[in-house]
Amino acid sequence: MVYLQHPSDPIVWWTPKLMLSRPDWLAERRGSDVLPSMRWLPFVTFWQVTADMAFSTGVSDGHGHSYGTAPAAARAAIAPPTGWTAE
Repeated sequence: MVYLQHPSDPIVWWTPKLMLSRPDWLAERRGSDVLPSMRWLPFVTFWQVTADMAFSTGVSDGHGHSYGTAPAAARAAIAPPTGWTAE
């Protein structure tokens, strides 16, 4: 099994619990594309992450919900198809 997620992907971090509970991921070191000033505030963080989801696919690969060819590479890493090459 492979999990694909970017630190700046609001879709993988969104949950209704953001309204009233500080998420564990804010206790961790921020990813390189997440502002260090990101904080949890009741209701506010929920709406910020919700709004970010609308724009999370219009970013360059490796950020937000834009995974480019990463799903194919991940699948090949765990179960390469017959004759698979990096090309």
